[in-house]
Amino acid sequence: MSILSRRILRRVKKSPGQFIALSVVVMLGVLIYIAMTTAYYNLNRSQSDFYQKTRFADYFFMVVKAPEGVARQLSDVPGVARASGSIRRDLTFIKPEGGRGTLRLATYDLDDETRLNNLQVISGRDFSKNSGQDIEVLLDPAFAKANKLQPGSVFKVIAEGKEVPLTVIGTAASPEFVYLMKDTASWMPDPNEFGLLMMPRDRAQKILNMQGQVNQIAVQLTPGASADEVEKQVQDRLRPYGNLAAYPRDDQLSHSVLKGELQQLKISALYLPLFFFIIAAGIQFMLLGRLIKNERTSIGVFKALGYSNVRIINHYVAYALSISLTGALLGSILGVALASVFSDMYATYFNLPSVIGGLNLNAIVNSVLLSLLVGGVSGVLACLGVIRINPAESMRPKAPQRGRRILLESWAGLWKRLNSGWRMSLRSMLRNRTRFMVTVLGVAFTAVVLVITLFMNDAIDYMLTRHFAMENNYDYLVQLSAPVKESEITGWNQWEEVKKLEPVLELPVALTAVDGSREENDMFYGVNPGQDFLGVFAADDSVLPIPEEGVVMSERVAKKLGLKVGDMVNVETKMNQGAVRKGQLKVVALNQALMGGGSYVSLNTANRLLGESHLFTRILVRVDSSQAERFEKRLQDMTAISSIVSKADERTGWNQMLDSALASIAVMIMFAALLGMAITYNSTYMNFNEKQRELASMRVLGYTRQELTGLLFKETILQAVIGVIIGLPLGRYLGSLYLASATNEYYSLPFIIYPRTYVMSAVGTMVFIVLGFALVLPRLKHIDLVEALKSTD
Repeated sequence: MSILSRRILRRVKKSPGQFIALSVVVMLGVLIYIAMTTAYYNLNRSQSDFYQKTRFADYFFMVVKAPEGVARQLSDVPGVARASGSIRRDLTFIKPEGGRGTLRLATYDLDDETRLNNLQVISGRDFSKNSGQDIEVLLDPAFAKANKLQPGSVFKVIAEGKEVPLTVIGTAASPEFVYLMKDTASWMPDPNEFGLLMMPRDRAQKILNMQGQVNQIAVQLTPGASADEVEKQVQDRLRPYGNLAAYPRDDQLSHSVLKGELQQLKISALYLPLFFFIIAAGIQFMLLGRLIKNERTSIGVFKALGYSNVRIINHYVAYALSISLTGALLGSILGVALASVFSDMYATYFNLPSVIGGLNLNAIVNSVLLSLLVGGVSGVLACLGVIRINPAESMRPKAPQRGRRILLESWAGLWKRLNSGWRMSLRSMLRNRTRFMVTVLGVAFTAVVLVITLFMNDAIDYMLTRHFAMENNYDYLVQLSAPVKESEITGWNQWEEVKKLEPVLELPVALTAVDGSREENDMFYGVNPGQDFLGVFAADDSVLPIPEEGVVMSERVAKKLGLKVGDMVNVETKMNQGAVRKGQLKVVALNQALMGGGSYVSLNTANRLLGESHLFTRILVRVDSSQAERFEKRLQDMTAISSIVSKADERTGWNQMLDSALASIAVMIMFAALLGMAITYNSTYMNFNEKQRELASMRVLGYTRQELTGLLFKETILQAVIGVIIGLPLGRYLGSLYLASATNEYYSLPFIIYPRTYVMSAVGTMVFIVLGFALVLPRLKHIDLVEALKSTD
């Protein structure tokens, strides 16, 4: 081992805390980069492999009913490579222990081996063409587990008003339902209440009285085909069968959610580690620059002994690289572990049969190279001063720097009010600008991490409070299998446990501007004006009344159609039964829903559009809380009911989801703590080393350890306060950018930061800074006065 190599080891042994603190900052950058990049890589790879293996369609068309042979006829449409017909329908699941749930039926033509949107069996076996009288089905794994259904289990669904027994043969996944949501208002999966039911197409046609018919056509496009042109031609072909909806893969609900999550991961993996690497580079630059100044005489001796500038620079750069390499190795190990945690979390929400986990060697190699690059560049830039050191000149002590007035000294009124301790601290802080800026940047980013970590809770809390307490003021939502007349539920008002109920008519529609050609699908909710079960809000959070005439339109749909308040909109009904009807409504207001979407009209208006009266599809109910169980039991035997949603159970599910997110919040707070402590430790340690002689002199003159500690603490706390002042608004700004990337057309997180978040972030940052400062205090207690006061003349 060379002399210079041994010198590096002695330096590490002499100042292990500083070496470790710097390595921790590098480690955090590497850890986050590997964890997030690996999670993105694994999730993206699993998605691509699954989509390709199951032949996920490019376009989807929903119709009322069409002959199953129509899919083959679409193959001659220019741009269509392949088409498959299937059935999509929500069926009522009768729970063995009582209660109702919803299963979304997806069917598969067993005679078509190249069918689109194919399933992939996860456990059990695939369908058999000769299954006898039993109707064999596959379920998604989460629903099967939540409802304790295994291969061989038999359960019942309600189809066409009849109870139908089904036999479970296993679990499977479908590319259409990787993220299983009932609708846009149900943001989180709820496997207890909603799942995927997969069945052979011929069996589904039999129990649904749809022999030889389908209601969904999936299309795969040829490379380079115009999606808009294909959509137009296919819809023209399907028009006789009642077009209900047409949408590309990007607008498919499950794919849209997964795509949004991948986009957020990619952004986080790119920018979050970058902050840590920038801070690590700044600290290393500051450390090596100070080290070279302190070792000026030693460098002169090395030069006098024949060491070249390059060799001496390499020596100091090697110290920086050793810090980077140590941080990279620790970060790689912990990053792989954290990536595994992320993968397990994504496996909980996304039903991808391919292994989501895996080791991303590219991420590990890139992070190590990046950390070494940070250490190398900062080391080389800091060591350029070596070239200017003259051996003969370096043997003499360096002339003290000329003192200069700082800006605050020109403010005489304030400056005179400060005692000597504050004056010394301010001069020291503002005369060491590099250290000051790096420290403030590190503190600011600590505050940023805390603000972004904590404000997500604020946004979700506000969203849930508005959703459950202001937008939905009911206890139960009873979904019907088919539209019924109001007269059929008049007896419900006589039930003792029912306080009040409100009918709602769901009306799927296609909307076009009067002077435009673009069409958008939307859902109209027909409710009685003056009701207080559903709250409708504008973008400014003001409550919007339901008009007798006209429509309170979804802001998202209005924006796509280029509509504003006062404009007229063409409406075409898209119910899966009855004739298609057209009408025209005036846009009287725009509503903004944080979860889900939809537009609102009066119940009379919705019925008029259908050419009906007193028709509805769901019932909102308020009940006596002490008799809620009795109410649920009354509904269990009603086959016309598709599902029963309890708002209390829904809120409990959300609370459980938020509880599970506490671990990720704790991890981010820990990262912020390590960063704050590391940056403070290094800054204070360098400040202490620079002032050892002054501190020793003051100690000899009678200053106590507490007074000397206060002198260093004043400087540290001032930098911390400035960093927090910068970090809080910066965290707010970066948080708004993050929310913008996380928002899509199905849900919108509000940009809400409660005052408590700023307080907690500021207090948390200051606590971490104080802890980092406390780690340096033992050095102050053990100053060697003789050694520190030795004359170097």
